[in-house]
Amino acid sequence: MIKSLRVLIVVVVAAAMIYGAAVTLALTRNLGSVTAIVVLVVGAILLPVVLFVVRRRMWKPLAALERGIQQVSDGDLTAQVPIVRDDELGRVTDHFNQMTRVLRDRAEEQGRFAAAGELLGGVAHEVNNPLMAIASHAELRLADTNLPAEQRNEMQSILRQAQRAAKLLRGLLRFVRAGEKRSASVNMNDVVRSAIDLVSYRFSIDEISIEGRLDPELPTVVGDANRLEQVIVNLLSNALDALRSVKPPRRLIVDSFMDDTGSRVCVTVTDNGSGVAPEIAQRLFRPFASTKGIRGTGLGLYISRQLVREAEGELDLVKRAEPGARFLVWLPTARQAVPAAPAAAPQSRVSPTPKKSLEGIRILLVDDEELIRRPMGRFLTKRGAEITEAGDGLAALDRLKDGFEPHVILADLRMPRMDGAEFYERLQQERPALAERVLFLSGDITHLAGRGLAEVPRDRVLVKPVELAELERRIAAFVQEKAA
Repeated sequence: MIKSLRVLIVVVVAAAMIYGAAVTLALTRNLGSVTAIVVLVVGAILLPVVLFVVRRRMWKPLAALERGIQQVSDGDLTAQVPIVRDDELGRVTDHFNQMTRVLRDRAEEQGRFAAAGELLGGVAHEVNNPLMAIASHAELRLADTNLPAEQRNEMQSILRQAQRAAKLLRGLLRFVRAGEKRSASVNMNDVVRSAIDLVSYRFSIDEISIEGRLDPELPTVVGDANRLEQVIVNLLSNALDALRSVKPPRRLIVDSFMDDTGSRVCVTVTDNGSGVAPEIAQRLFRPFASTKGIRGTGLGLYISRQLVREAEGELDLVKRAEPGARFLVWLPTARQAVPAAPAAAPQSRVSPTPKKSLEGIRILLVDDEELIRRPMGRFLTKRGAEITEAGDGLAALDRLKDGFEPHVILADLRMPRMDGAEFYERLQQERPALAERVLFLSGDITHLAGRGLAEVPRDRVLVKPVELAELERRIAAFVQEKAA
């Protein structure tokens, strides 16, 4: 841009000189040589003055602005351009300086968010391990047919709370670590339920009632479930923030339905808060437009709309006469039908009458947490499996050297000395047939490849805390698959 302006200035100056020469010739013919010389001298004096003024008022400010833009493009968000004077270029420079300050503030916020995501990944593993120990002991007690009714109710309550905590933690991990985009057939009802779970802790704190209806016959859409969940979470969070500013009753309404054409799936998030002011509504979906002051980034709705548009849909604010705000997300329907969801999920899949479904199956159980290994080992033993335990990857390699030949190796991904990824890589190098028999346990499925090691197959990862009945089912299916 700056080079083009320089060329333009040079062209203008050259044109002025040519014009001056033409005027001089004309004057020479009409006014005589003395007058022509005077005009030429005056022009020669004025031309440097014009060039000086142009250079000072346009050339230098534009060059400084170009340097600032180059700094930003190189990643330096501290770039600030001095404002020489209060004119059009000065105002453009001021806008540039404000933009870089906003970008710097947002980059710091994103950096903290990324660091929080990394921290949450480590915390998730440490929290999921005790959750798995609690859930496993509860499931073992529930498998006892002689357990008194009162204790059975207590164990079921413990198991439900452990599962609830694990579900919330998995949702948080999924939200802060979206990872690479993966488009698939998505049921928006499932997305809405997951998003509501993530913000549900605020309902009782802020005295908010949630209402609405999710259409059970809703067809699927094509998109990335994690990114669509991010959109709904953002809309719910905005609504909850708006509701805090009004007195009860505070109502949050979430609906899903098909539009009249039958070609679009719609989700609406409605609140009875203070609504969106008309002057803000005009720029609501622009970057850095926030109604929350310093608490808001001004990027939530902008990013949400971009994510919805990536899925060929749209996000908009719906005008309404009633108090509050209503946001509408619509997405084109997918062609395939959605299987009907079960009417109710069972409280626990542990059977009170153990069956020997793992009869004769040898399992190497590798986990550094004894409180996890022991209940798992006891449960699988009752199902007929032959269990050998190891506290980490090195100990597991020693068990294999002693001649133990397992049908299944169940290994935790995070362990001291040698973790699951390192253990898996060693098996691939030394005993590839055994590497194909490994199932993994992990409290954080977002980091499956560690430090340049062999990538862990995602379809062989069981997320902690895994129910023991589900573990039994997966092991039996895995052995059957390998035997086929």
